Order: sequence, then structure tokens, then C-alpha cells
Amino acid sequence: MKMRYEKNIRILTDILGHFFYLGGCHFTTDIKMAPHSTELTVTGRIKDLSSAQVDHLKRLLSIPRQKDMEQNYWNLSGEEEIDGELSLAGMMVDTAEVTYDGNLLIVRVERYEEKESI
Repeated sequence: MKMRYEKNIRILTDILGHFFYLGGCHFTTDIKMAPHSTELTVTGRIKDLSSAQVDHLKRLLSIPRQKDMEQNYWNLSGEEEIDGELSLAGMMVDTAEVTYDGNLLIVRVERYEEKESI
């Protein structure tokens, strides 16, 4: 169970780091833990994101989950550039949604848990 929390916190940290990188302010986070999944949502005000920046963010988080990469995540995260960290977070989640409207950026990711890790 402890590893589940640590992975979720690291994913959340990488997403928040990207919000800072984009010039965001006034962030909120929401974490919903269910027995077999965790949903993480980060919301922040970011002025003037281009559609290309939003699309890039979606691509980074939409990398297919790579469960065999999860053990290496700890060694790789923090040593890459901002995009690298976010693409690593994308490899750790099963679904990602990114919306941007009226200077409000919302990133929601969900991670499904293995039954034996609960």
C-alpha cells in the first residue's frame, strides 16, 4: 500500500512541476482513491496557452502505461527535463484528460491498481 501512495505522490508532483513550468498559479489538487484505482486532478490558472502547448501536454500524458517501467521510474524522475518527467508520469497512468478553457488548465489522470497491491 505504501508504494501505491508514493507512486501517486510522484505523479502528482510531476504534473504540478509542469504547471509551474507553464507559468501557472493558484493550483488545486484533488485525489480520489478507490479500492482499485486512483484519480488525480490538478487545476490551475495559466495565461495564454496555445493549442499546440495543450496538445503537447496531452501527448506527454497519453503515452501508453508501461508497468514494467514502474520500478525504474524512481531512478529516472527528477533527472530529466520537465517534458521528460511528464512523459514518465504518462507511462505510470492508464488514462489522461487535459482541458484548457478561459485560462483554466485541468489535468485529470487515473491509475488502475493491481489487485495484489491493495
